[in-house]
Amino acid sequence: MWLMKNAGNTIPVTIHIRNASTDWGQSVYISGNCAELGNWDPSKAAGPAACPNYPEWILTVYIPAGQKIEFKAIKKNAAGNVIWQSGDNRSYTVPASGAGTVNIDW
Repeated sequence: MWLMKNAGNTIPVTIHIRNASTDWGQSVYISGNCAELGNWDPSKAAGPAACPNYPEWILTVYIPAGQKIEFKAIKKNAAGNVIWQSGDNRSYTVPASGAGTVNIDW
């Protein structure tokens, strides 16, 4: 499982991406509106997510406490080809303490 280092007042947020079927060579990442999620730049997205129970993917990212984030899952291969999750951006407010969990469906 990919983790960003815990620095300052950050909270581990674990994102479960369900039903994210991939083609050979693709992995799942999270791109969003904060530095920890790459500021919508797929080349800087958080990940790749771990896949202990295909097609469910799991990724933990440390995000500043209390921050409201918007994000989407993406599928990316080694060549950098990206497929964005359809629909509206997902949103989540990081808790002030403890840990956060987000469940989304591809």
